[in-house]
Amino acid sequence: MSAGPHASIADALIARLRGRVVVVGIGNPLFGDDGAGCALAQALARVPGLDAVQAEDVPESYVAKLADGAPDVVMLVDAVDLGAPPGSVAVLGPEEMARYQPSTHRVPLGLIAEFVRRESGADVLVLGIQPGRVQLCAAMGPEVRRAVESLAALIREWAAARDTPTAREVAEC
Repeated sequence: MSAGPHASIADALIARLRGRVVVVGIGNPLFGDDGAGCALAQALARVPGLDAVQAEDVPESYVAKLADGAPDVVMLVDAVDLGAPPGSVAVLGPEEMARYQPSTHRVPLGLIAEFVRRESGADVLVLGIQPGRVQLCAAMGPEVRRAVESLAALIREWAAARDTPTAREVAEC
């Protein structure tokens, strides 16, 4: 699944979100588009009902904390070379990560995802964003910035709708 965060990506992502969701931003903000995961975690930091962690380039340092927090869903967000245009997005399972290029952090993302899933019982997904510019002191490219903003809006909308009581819940009061 790739292309920008359009309908199929939005549907795939929303279908996986439920209960207590932890968003883990991974990457190095000093390297342009590599900071996409951190930018999304930062954009979601104050969203009620979500936990956002900026793990930067040491996500392995947060694994035990993630597993102990009893999340329902852990979403690892990172720049991933999908072989697609910059700003393209894919919703991946940990088992799919082996198909993609090694990441810029020490421990492979698939291994981190598998450990969190095994230790916490959470549904773990990887939200991969195709980088364009990955150079020291580069600004995030406009395509990646737009993808981050679209994803943040989508996840905020999901969180707001989840917190809004349904007509049935109101009637039961």
